[in-house]
Amino acid sequence: MASTLLIGIHLIAALTWVGGMLFHRLVLRSSLAGISPPAKGQDLLTGILVRMDSRYKTLRWLSLATLLATGMVLLIHEGGSARIESAWGAVLMLKLFFVLIVIGLTAIHDVGMAPARAIPAGGASSPSPGRASDWVSDTILALGLVIVLIAAYLVQA
Repeated sequence: MASTLLIGIHLIAALTWVGGMLFHRLVLRSSLAGISPPAKGQDLLTGILVRMDSRYKTLRWLSLATLLATGMVLLIHEGGSARIESAWGAVLMLKLFFVLIVIGLTAIHDVGMAPARAIPAGGASSPSPGRASDWVSDTILALGLVIVLIAAYLVQA
């Protein structure tokens, strides 16, 4: 029962984390791509986006912390198994490697690139794909989806 509850919490945290990134990339960012409001509207839009980013950043880090905590407990629970020393364990280590990369990129994105993500005065139409912060966030999303696919494989194996 406790293992099922931990897996459920782990899944909810993963859904929150990846789902938030998907919403940001597929809905929010693409919806704002063509908007160029007047100056007053720009200030309002900037305020809304800064507030949304701040709230999601907190949720993102809570989700990642929950994923790490539940993942470590689940790994310790699995630790006595011969599965860790098999091909299954090698795939699990690949997943954990990607998790470490994602945590590092998320820290770089949220801390190191925070000022670079400010919305320019010209309008919200410049979530340009060439910006470094957009590239990093897209990489985090792609790796997050790979991690979910690896997790699905591990459950099946």
